[in-house]
Amino acid sequence: MKNRIYRIGYEWVSKRELLERLFMTDCILIEHKRMHPPPEDQDTELPPEKEVHAVLVRSQRRPGEWVTFNGLYEVQSREPIPWIDSPLEYHQFGVELIPGNMRREKAPQGRIPARTKLQIAAVRQDTVFVTVPGHPSRRYEMSLAHARFAKDNPTELEMKLQVYAFPPRNDIFVDWLLKEGRKSGIVTRPNQERVEKSAFQVWEDLRQEYGISVSAALIAIKQALIVLDRAGVETDFPYPAQERSDLSLFSESEREAFYSYQSVRCAMAAVAALLTIDPKDPLQDTLLMDIMLEQQINRRRE
Repeated sequence: MKNRIYRIGYEWVSKRELLERLFMTDCILIEHKRMHPPPEDQDTELPPEKEVHAVLVRSQRRPGEWVTFNGLYEVQSREPIPWIDSPLEYHQFGVELIPGNMRREKAPQGRIPARTKLQIAAVRQDTVFVTVPGHPSRRYEMSLAHARFAKDNPTELEMKLQVYAFPPRNDIFVDWLLKEGRKSGIVTRPNQERVEKSAFQVWEDLRQEYGISVSAALIAIKQALIVLDRAGVETDFPYPAQERSDLSLFSESEREAFYSYQSVRCAMAAVAALLTIDPKDPLQDTLLMDIMLEQQINRRRE
């Protein structure tokens, strides 16, 4: 009976049983809380169907998510938690984190060991705000350049998308874009050297080439990939960095990847020229708002 500490409905259940009822495997339950605790002055209990619980789950495949469900074990929402899995240790100076292999005149006040999962709270300009396990009420800040020591070196595009993925959105495009962006392929450099790159890395290069903001780039990429998706192009993106008129030597999947690369390139060029597109879904709305704010800031600077 000692382990049955989670009261759900009229029952007390253990950690394992709770996860089983939520149909979750290979998970660890980190935190469990009632969303609306009953008022202390009332003795009456809430009926089970009105109780709402939030559970923070860490799993091997996904680093963490909030699962909200009611007392009848119906999962109501799942929120992916954006995070940085850093191979480095960080030194803490007040609320600022810097990699432990960098020197500072002042002695650090604390040390955050390597392989600590840092949860991304927000990304503003070149600063990433993170929360650290065990310090839930404090936000630490680190520069975007230092955050890139993280696993798989997330680009600015990917980090912004991760922030859009939390809290969860009704449109499916955030998860889909993240999945598409993490696909990798071989890019041939002008000196014929073949390098494996993720789509995010290629998109980031294109974004810088056209000099557009992250939000504008995301709009362009989303539109291009939707068109390709409807056309039935399914392959690991990207492929060639150099343009060739004769694609007959390539295999079919390489040709499809080439066209997907070119279509994203064209979409970025179009957005760079127009910086506007008809909003069709909530994500697009948010991105357009970001672009408008960026344009206003740029005008003020000029």
